[in-house]
Amino acid sequence: MPKPRNDERQPRRPEDRILTVPNGLTLLRLLAIPVVLLLLLAETEVTDVAAGVLFVLAALTDLLDGVIARRAGPTRLGTLFDPVADRLMLSGVAIVLAVRDLLPIWAVAILVGRDLLALVGGLVFGGRIRVSPLGKAATAVLMVGVALVILGGGILERTGGIMFYLGFTLSLAAAIGYAGKLSYASRRGSGGPR
Repeated sequence: MPKPRNDERQPRRPEDRILTVPNGLTLLRLLAIPVVLLLLLAETEVTDVAAGVLFVLAALTDLLDGVIARRAGPTRLGTLFDPVADRLMLSGVAIVLAVRDLLPIWAVAILVGRDLLALVGGLVFGGRIRVSPLGKAATAVLMVGVALVILGGGILERTGGIMFYLGFTLSLAAAIGYAGKLSYASRRGSGGPR
């Protein structure tokens, strides 16, 4: 039986792909984080609008890469970096807004702590603890609320503040669910539910 030639290697499995559109969108989101933070730290009306627009575009790329990834199949890289990009963007912007007294420091500290816990849990359990619909809803509401706070003034800022608290509450409820999954997974000792 003849040996396969080097150019007849087995194709990579879909989950091993690196160069995909969703991964490219996630990379763009990661690269946008320091730009948004620097614009917010400048504290001018023009830079706030630019930061808000970039923040909204980054949130839209998150939706888009999720849709594309579901159709094409997720990749290992995307499964790891997509939630990291979301949490870094949201937490980083929330911290800057808290420093600027636009969001309450205590709520942002809890939110950032929850995000760090979720990231560590994701790394420890290798992404086997899935994001719940409640967690996705919390992130979406927080993103909209934060965007309105950035772009706002008057009614937009007040609406953004209300949405931030709603997203914060949903986020805490999702965190309780994640804690239960992590506790169950650690008791099983097999890496958790698949």
